[in-house]
Amino acid sequence: MRHFLLHLFIILCTILTPKGIKAFVRSNIGEMPTIEYEAIYQFGDSLSDTGNIIRERNGHGLSYARLPYGRTFFHRATGRCSDGLLMVDYFAMFFHLPLLNPILARGSNFRYGANFAVAGATALDPTTLAAVNVTSPVTLSSLSTQIHWFKSHLTSVCHSPSDCKRRVEKSLVLMGEIGGNDYNFAFFQNRTMREVYALVPQVVQAIKDSVQEIIKLGAMNIVVPGNFPIGCVPIYLDQFKTNDTSKYDELNCLKEYNEFSRLHNARLIEAIQDLQDQYPRVTIAYADYYSALKWVVTSAPALGFGKDGWKKACCAQDVACCTNPSKRVNWDGIHMTQAGNKYVAEWLLRHFVPILQQRPRQQHVHG
Repeated sequence: MRHFLLHLFIILCTILTPKGIKAFVRSNIGEMPTIEYEAIYQFGDSLSDTGNIIRERNGHGLSYARLPYGRTFFHRATGRCSDGLLMVDYFAMFFHLPLLNPILARGSNFRYGANFAVAGATALDPTTLAAVNVTSPVTLSSLSTQIHWFKSHLTSVCHSPSDCKRRVEKSLVLMGEIGGNDYNFAFFQNRTMREVYALVPQVVQAIKDSVQEIIKLGAMNIVVPGNFPIGCVPIYLDQFKTNDTSKYDELNCLKEYNEFSRLHNARLIEAIQDLQDQYPRVTIAYADYYSALKWVVTSAPALGFGKDGWKKACCAQDVACCTNPSKRVNWDGIHMTQAGNKYVAEWLLRHFVPILQQRPRQQHVHG
C-alpha cells in the first residue's frame, strides 16, 4: 500500500505541476543518480516560507494572505511570497517528496518534513538588530526561533533520542536562504554601507551556529545558500537608483550592492569550510544563489523573459499586476515569480545535487 500511495503521489505531481516531476528532472536537470531522503526540513525567510507568516499573529492581514499571491499555481493565497511555486517546492518535487507544510499549520502531515521558514525572518535575533538601530518589522521568528521550533517538533514526533537522530540523518536540511533580511532592513532603514558591512560577521556566525546545532541533532546532508546579487533586484534598483552611470555594471545592476553580496557569500563559504573540516562525515553543500540569479538575468531573453523581463516586477507597488507573470523574473520587487523560482531552482539543483552525491570526505565547497 505504501508503494502504491507513493506511486500515486508521483503521478499526481506529474500531472499537476507546470512541467511535472519527470519532465522537470529529465528536461531541465538531466538523468541524475537518485538521492533518497525521507524528509526535507527548511529554514529561512520569505524565499522559502510556504505559509508560516500568515499564521502568525496579524499575519492574515498581510498581502501574502490574499490574491494575487498564489494566483498562478494554487489559484489562492497560501502565504507563499510569489504568484505560485517557490524554489523549495521544486526541490521537494525533485526528490519525489510532497510539498512542505508550514510548521504553524497545526494538524498538517509532517511525515516527509516541515517548513520552519517565516517571511521577514532574520538570521540575528530582533534584539541584536535593535542594538545597532535596525528594526525587524515583519516577524520576531528569527533563525534561533526556527531552530527552537525544530527541536520541539522532533520531540513531538520521535519515540526516543536515537529515533530523532535517525530521522534527521535520513533527511535533507535546507538552512536558508537566511540573513538577507538583516541586510535588507538595514539598507532600507538608511544604515550606511559601512554599518551594514559590520553586520556580516554576526550574520554569518548566526548561520554557522545554527548549522552546527542541526549537525549535533544528527543532520548529515545540509544545503546552505548564499545571498542573491541584490544589486540586480528590482526593489534595490528602484530604491537606490542614481544618474551616476559608474554605479552600474554591464548588466545595469548596482555594483556596490553586488559587491556586498559577494563579501557575505565569501565569508559564508569560509564558515561552511570550517564546519566541513570539523565534521568530515557530514555533507555540507553551498547553494550559490548569486550565480544562479546572475545566470537567469544574463539568459533572460533565451528563457522567455524578454530583454528587460528581469528588471521590472510583475506586481509593482501601486501598479496593476502584469497579465503574464511567466514573462517576468520578479513578482513584487523583491520576490521571484514562479517562473523565476523554477529557473533558479533548476540551476541550483544542477550544482548542489552532485555535491550531495559525493562521499563526505571528498566534499568540496564551491563558490
